[in-house]
Amino acid sequence: MNDTLGAVLPKRGSHLGFGSWMRDLHALAACTLNPPPYPSTGLPRGGGRVVLTIPGFLAGDWTMIRLRTFLENLGYRIETSGIAFNGGPTPQTIARLDDVLLRLVEKVGPVDLLGQSLGGVLARDLAHRHPAAVRRVVTLCSPIRFPISTPLAPVAQIFAPFHDPIWAARAATVASSPPMPVTAIYSEDDGVVDWRQCVQDEAPGYVNVRVAGAHSTMGSNPDALTAVAVALGD
Repeated sequence: MNDTLGAVLPKRGSHLGFGSWMRDLHALAACTLNPPPYPSTGLPRGGGRVVLTIPGFLAGDWTMIRLRTFLENLGYRIETSGIAFNGGPTPQTIARLDDVLLRLVEKVGPVDLLGQSLGGVLARDLAHRHPAAVRRVVTLCSPIRFPISTPLAPVAQIFAPFHDPIWAARAATVASSPPMPVTAIYSEDDGVVDWRQCVQDEAPGYVNVRVAGAHSTMGSNPDALTAVAVALGD
């Protein structure tokens, strides 16, 4: 994936950089050692509805355990992507997501997609390509406008040769609205990606929700979890 579709270092003067990335990691460490309590009152119940979760860049399903537990406690049935390490949109990852989604739909009908960071980008792509299989999309700090400005650009560029060129050719369509409701949750405190790239064009059914907190802690952030529950419960 070239720079027009991939990741680039933040411009000089940007709030993003090595320091913001380190602050984000520090927040993640603190959250892991002392996780905040789950929000617990006044949230809509899942009623057994199925949610497919997709992890972010350099992450795996294991990184979304707290988010999954929160939703299971609300009565959702959570299905995972089967991704142990997300190195980006490789042909294998795209094929795996297609297979997981379509197998689920055969059994239960349309499902909700919940993606964190890059996982939200992949979720929107799935929704565009399989609209009959998806009821709703929720993204957590997911940059949808390319090229992505991030201090992780050098790492992303290492993996770029392995990315699916077919996916790269359609990546620019990710920012367009898929034909089902989408909630994009973002944080202006994000130290990994430019929060403005996580904001979608608003219209009926397409909502942006701002929360406070670090990029890497969204799966435990009480405000983000509340926003996820409200979005899925609509």
